[in-house]
Amino acid sequence: MMKQLGAIGVVWLLFCSLCLAQKKVPPKAIRFQGAPQYTQQELLEAAGLNPDTRLDLREVRAHAKQLTDTGLFDEVRFTSNSRALLFTLKPSSQLFPAHLDNVPLTPGKELDAKIQERFPLYRGLLPASGSMLDGICRTFEQMLAAKSVKAAVKATLISGLGPQKITAIDFAVVSPPVHIGRIQLAGISAPMLAKANLLASGQTGNGFDTENTAIGLQHSFEDLYHDQGYASVQVDVAQADLPVLSDQSIDIPYKVTIKEGGIYKLGTIDLQAERPVARLDVEKILSKYPKGSGRPLDLFLLAVRDAYHARGYLDCSIIPHPSFQEAASIVNYTLEVSSGSQYRFASVRFDGAPDAIAAKLKLVWKMAPGDVFDESYPSNFGALAQKKDKAVAKWMQTVVTTYDVKADPAKHEVNCIFHFTKTASATGPRVDMQINRRSRVESVWITHAEDMCLIAVNVPSHNAVVGPNLPIELGCRLRAMGEVTEF
Repeated sequence: MMKQLGAIGVVWLLFCSLCLAQKKVPPKAIRFQGAPQYTQQELLEAAGLNPDTRLDLREVRAHAKQLTDTGLFDEVRFTSNSRALLFTLKPSSQLFPAHLDNVPLTPGKELDAKIQERFPLYRGLLPASGSMLDGICRTFEQMLAAKSVKAAVKATLISGLGPQKITAIDFAVVSPPVHIGRIQLAGISAPMLAKANLLASGQTGNGFDTENTAIGLQHSFEDLYHDQGYASVQVDVAQADLPVLSDQSIDIPYKVTIKEGGIYKLGTIDLQAERPVARLDVEKILSKYPKGSGRPLDLFLLAVRDAYHARGYLDCSIIPHPSFQEAASIVNYTLEVSSGSQYRFASVRFDGAPDAIAAKLKLVWKMAPGDVFDESYPSNFGALAQKKDKAVAKWMQTVVTTYDVKADPAKHEVNCIFHFTKTASATGPRVDMQINRRSRVESVWITHAEDMCLIAVNVPSHNAVVGPNLPIELGCRLRAMGEVTEF
């Protein structure tokens, strides 16, 4: 009899608990704490909460899960009393900038505002996964559909070279492919028409890049004119019309308008530099470049930059100011240089190298912690190591070598990481040259395979720049090294 009463008691307690969980409590104040970057109203919207609605326990849990599913919070807890429902939030420490790869939308404040209308917690940084990421993909698809463009958008994680460390969230149209469409030209004189048409036809059909196509076209046409002496040329690039959709691709048409100006000869280059670097230092570097390997101004700018980077001034800025002598058709330049802070070497690591090889490489590496960081040192280190040690030289013929220069702008320290990856075969491609640029280009390496020269470029924004869109600085560097004469 007692066992029966006990069983009935357990059933009664379970029944009461279920009723309590299902009981709708009267509306009460809802508060959030722990995420001051968001307003209370934004959090209410993101959680799908209405302060005037009665909620039971399961519904509260569902709204808490809705916040968790965004991926913006590592933890969402709630407590309730007779006066208020309190959510305690722990924002995620792993949020990443968003980047549009080939999505034909215009990035900027207007696009951010449209995203925030649908996702009130959007602040430009996104989690690696979650409902917000999926929702933004669908939002981009809807925006494109409003332009009569049917496309599938996918979000992927961008990682830098070496260990897989997420650096950004990349949104890309995965189907159909997106290309540069027809390029309309305006303002072209007869002497330049054939060259301009050839450049335009060469760009048509190339892959479209949301952030880099317009600026790449601008630089390409500026380069074309600068090569012919048009030092004051002005190039305006704008999307000409709505995207053109076919069964095979999405084509983005452009209009390039050019104000050519006159043809000038280069006069003087006046280096208004600060004390760390003298003109003599620049000219020493400049003398190592093969004659005719690039435009004189570009080579001089490159030499100035190299001279500053060799002394640890990795944040230096160089601004050329032209002045025109119209009567003589001469252009003179004054270079304004700001050195910025000086960086010092912190550490080096050799990922992918066997312990014995890594030990040998460390012995060859002579830059000590605390030394002024010379940017040219890691780019020349591979060749130096092979000259110093035969075992290292033999092993390095079996791997592809890349490196990262990780500069800490707060501490003004630099960490170098070399990455060694096995080639496809024992006689696989050799890496003949490495270049490092911290601003627009993060790492570059050239690989020769039979009679073909492959150029791989990694930039911080994950936008591969190839062909005529290569940065002037990089193109000039390759010519100066005597490796490449045409792009």
